[in-house]
Amino acid sequence: MRNSREYATVLNKLIRKARRSKGTPEEHELTDPVTEIILGYLTFHTTESKGTTALNRLKSHFVDFNELRVCRESEVVRILGSSFPQVRDVASMILQSLREIFDQQDTLILDFLKNVGKREGKIFLEGLKVLPTYVQSRVMLRSLNGHAFPVHEKLITTLQAEGAVDPKASEADVQGFLERQFASKDIHKTYALLRNFVDTYKLKSATSAKIATTVPAKSKAKETTKTTKKKTKAASKKKRKVLG
Repeated sequence: MRNSREYATVLNKLIRKARRSKGTPEEHELTDPVTEIILGYLTFHTTESKGTTALNRLKSHFVDFNELRVCRESEVVRILGSSFPQVRDVASMILQSLREIFDQQDTLILDFLKNVGKREGKIFLEGLKVLPTYVQSRVMLRSLNGHAFPVHEKLITTLQAEGAVDPKASEADVQGFLERQFASKDIHKTYALLRNFVDTYKLKSATSAKIATTVPAKSKAKETTKTTKKKTKAASKKKRKVLG
């Protein structure tokens, strides 16, 4: 991502702002990988709190995730409720993921991932065709204690609105940028802090937030300097031509 150093400065200020607002997150215990996969889908379009509530609702209706795996999509939709964001897509993806895992492993218990290396765990998750990058990253971070920073739409738009990332950066660019900013020992608490901040962040309109034009001050200064130099050079050439 261009101008990473300048954006990193803005990001650090935002983190300090989030910490003043939300406080330091509590230490997170590693979750079961399959639980985290389901929670990943449930939190993609809504807050962490609402996603956890939805997960508990599913758990209360099924004996275990195997029973959830074999149920109908319409049943999952009914349990989550029609008002749950993107409920049909979420239900479909949860069931597809559980079925793909079972087809590969003949079980939904993925405890072996905690005993293999981070690289092997990542390879396994990437091999599951259904899992989006956001869900893979959540499992790596929250279940396997890997170095990953899950990125979803509201996180990106919030960082853009605050001028902490390039407004033209892709999801992969933003994730890579965030993962480079934090040491492994800090990344989990930083993600939890930013996620909590983002979940309660009130996005303004794209125009008022200036998402499309937000660039750190240093970058603007550089661009202005370049433009001035170009104009001066062009004027000098024109003057020499006239004199000649």
